[in-house]
This record gives sequence, C-alpha cells and structure tokens, in this order.
Amino acid sequence: MTIDQLEHFYALSQCKNYTLAANQLYISQPALSKSIQALEKELHLDLVHRNTRTVTLTAEGIAFADTCRELLNTLRHGINNAKSASGTLNGRVVFGLPSDHYDVAAIRLLSVLNEQQPGIRADLKFFPPNGLLRALDNDTVDFIFSCDWPRAENLAFLRVCESVNCAVLAKDHRLAEREEISFAELKNESFLAISYMVSGREHDLIIELAREAGLSPNLNYEANSFPELLMMVAAKRGVTVLTEEHKALQGDGVVFVPLKDAPKKEENLIWKKSDNPCILAVAELAAFQRL
Repeated sequence: MTIDQLEHFYALSQCKNYTLAANQLYISQPALSKSIQALEKELHLDLVHRNTRTVTLTAEGIAFADTCRELLNTLRHGINNAKSASGTLNGRVVFGLPSDHYDVAAIRLLSVLNEQQPGIRADLKFFPPNGLLRALDNDTVDFIFSCDWPRAENLAFLRVCESVNCAVLAKDHRLAEREEISFAELKNESFLAISYMVSGREHDLIIELAREAGLSPNLNYEANSFPELLMMVAAKRGVTVLTEEHKALQGDGVVFVPLKDAPKKEENLIWKKSDNPCILAVAELAAFQRL
C-alpha cells in the first residue's frame, strides 16, 4: 500500500466522481481506477460499489476513507512542521474573496493555513462575484472562492461547501415560524431583490425558483446592498430569497426559513495548476480539511 493509493482513494471518496477526482489529483481517470482496484485487492475489501452510475462507497469504504483522512493529515502535518522548522516553506499567496457575503469556508481555510503553514503569508482581495474568475485569469490572485465552475484546462478546483437557499421574511410573517417552506407558498408575495450589479446570482435566484415552480414573481424593488435589502424585508415591504450565509446580517427584524424545493448553492476553491510549493500546500490543506 502506497501513500499515492491512500490519496487517490480519499480524493475519490470526497469527489464521488472519477473524473473530478482524477482532475484534482492531476492523473488520468484510468490510472485512478487502476490504483483503487489495486488497493482493494491488497486489502481484500470492496471499497466502492460498481453497480451504480454515481460513485458510492461500501460500508468498508466509508470507514477506510476516515482512516485515510487521519493518516494523510498526520503525514502532511509532519511534513509541514519539518519544512517550517527548516525554513524552506515561506512565501505569499493571494486569495480572491466575494465581496457580497461573509464566506465561512474561506475563513476556515485561512485559519488552518495560519496554524499549519505560518511561513505562508495570505493576502486578501475582494471582488464582486462576477469578477472573481477574471481576477484569477489576470493573475491578480492565486485562489478564488466562487460559485462558478472553472472553464479552462489550466484550472483546478475543489468543492468546499454548500449553502441552503432560504426565504427571508419579516419576523411576524405568517410563515416565519415554519421549519421550512416551499417557494410556491410565496406566490402571492411582493418580492424584493438585490441589484444585479451587486450580485447577479442572488438577483436571478428568485426568477429561477419562480420559473421552476411555474410562477411569475411580483418583483417590485431592487436594493443596492444586502443590509438595505434586509431592512426593507424587516419593514414589511416584501420578502426575498438569499443563501443562509447572509444570516450574519440577520438582526432582529427578519428570519431565514429554508426552502425545501430549492437547490443548494455550491462553492468551489479554484486555482491555476502550478508547481509553486505554497500554492500546492494550500491546495493540499483544503483537500484534507473539512471546510
């Protein structure tokens, strides 16, 4: 059993997709499949179900994935400590962050980076969501946290979190005390939205959900900031839809109620493939931490 095999299986267990895992590991899909099969043969265990379209782990595979994570974290922590002690791993990376919300996954990664790689300086730059990929293309930043998918072959990515879409209601709204609601229950409401210039994705979310529900929303106001939007909801001028990450701005006047029929928002860490040891170290930390 090799370290590469452990890394290959752990990446597959997280991505649940051979193509995505192979891209993350910078190897071919056949090479990844062969590595997993060799590992199963050596362990005399079936780790992956092969009778479904999507990758699912057996009970043995789920248990072994946890073991792989612990082993690889221990190994990387030891390597990083040795490099830090020798002074060989020092440098700077720049993170591009969305300016429209508090990004929990980004803060978690920065915290782990500060703890495990103190020699790497992390600088932060903030962009509107539609400017993040451009900043990466222009080499303004080394990493971005974005809901977009990378479209170029020279980019690598890792899914770091999912956020629930919520209806945002005044605290005394008739649906405010529900644990979850469907978008169709809002069909007679007046909708408020964030300006497209602030967040195109959040602006279009209401329209997309209404279309899926077969509704035509009564959209009667666009706010120029998220605090403005939430104050309008608190003032009972209408309702809106936002991801749960905006709850940091919630205050006392509004509540966030999960939408049971809305897809989750997925966020990716995206970077250019590189031999830069600092970039590789950050990517490894992100891959083996549960952000």
